[in-house]
Amino acid sequence: MNKSHDAQVLRYLGYGSLMLAGAYLLWLVRGTIVLFALALLIAYALEPVLQMMERRGRSRSSAVGFVFICLALVLVMSATLLASAWQQAQRLYASRMTYQTQIINLTEAAQESLDHSRLPNDVKKSVREAFVDFQQRAPQKLVERAQIFAGKVFGSLGSIAILFIVLPLITLWLMLDMNRLRARCLMLVPPIYRRDVTEIAQSINVLLGRYVRGQFIVCSLFGLLCCLSFSILSHFYGMGYPLVLGVLAACIYIVPYLGMATVGLSAGLTAYFTATDPNRTICTVLAVGSVIVFNLVIDYGITPRVVGKGVGLHPLMVIFALLSGAQLGGLPGMVLAVPFFASLRVILIYLFPQLTAQVPQSPPESHAGETKSSAAQEVVEDAALAERAAAAATPAEPLSSAKA
Repeated sequence: MNKSHDAQVLRYLGYGSLMLAGAYLLWLVRGTIVLFALALLIAYALEPVLQMMERRGRSRSSAVGFVFICLALVLVMSATLLASAWQQAQRLYASRMTYQTQIINLTEAAQESLDHSRLPNDVKKSVREAFVDFQQRAPQKLVERAQIFAGKVFGSLGSIAILFIVLPLITLWLMLDMNRLRARCLMLVPPIYRRDVTEIAQSINVLLGRYVRGQFIVCSLFGLLCCLSFSILSHFYGMGYPLVLGVLAACIYIVPYLGMATVGLSAGLTAYFTATDPNRTICTVLAVGSVIVFNLVIDYGITPRVVGKGVGLHPLMVIFALLSGAQLGGLPGMVLAVPFFASLRVILIYLFPQLTAQVPQSPPESHAGETKSSAAQEVVEDAALAERAAAAATPAEPLSSAKA
């Protein structure tokens, strides 16, 4: 008996050691894992299309071939667009000193307006010190950030080229073997839990599938609309870098709240510093206004039809998820936080179905208190009625005895 117990403990220790070693190896090759995770995400988003084609009589191989050709065309078009955006980004980096001078001039003009304002002197002094600090630190910080960003981009050109070659191949094999991978993963679950795991996985699959496909469509449409709008403003008012802003809008719009605010701020600053002088203010207003209008149209007109009712999270929970993701993983953490919390919500609802029950108008404790108070009131009323009945039934005393 002790030998069997010792063998079981050693076996669990061995399993734990293997898991720790595997986790350490995965941490060492985390860059490669990101590539496979991106390919798995694309294959996961395209899986409903493949299943629909299989239901219509196509084989898995022919369906994967057709979808892969469409995916390759999309990647070629994206590469062409990114090449044009890269040229504009190079011009933006070459003109960084000009925009730095414009920013300094803008702060000086704001400081002069502050001096002529009617604000208290203490407020003026504090704001003036902030302006001076900004003029001293901002240029150096901007140059350093631009150099770091340019170095990372130039150093990753080879990786980007490999990405456009290797990523489609990994996605192809994942689409071909998706059914076998799903079956193998289910075999690792003990038989008594397979039904529960299957139901939870199906619920998460529906939720995340709708979210991934919907976000891809919404972000692509938002980036396309912004790119077209900024190109029109570039033609009439001389606004620069429309493709760079369009690509930025498509990439960062997936981050709730922060994405739209970043795109609007970037569009406003770019329009103000690059448009021609007579129309600078008009171009800035149109650029920021177009971003706001596109955001409202997509949020209230397109997203409900494409994504559905969303992921079912309360706005406060979305904000908590974004802050938690930003603290743990930066921008990628913010992107993955919302679907992660949505999946966690599905699991909790499956384990605790009472979470979806309708909330009563008042808590149960108050109902109990109300019941007790109403019962006590009824007792008091019954006692009063009894006293009045007893008083009415008692005969009156004679008048003589009363006088005595």
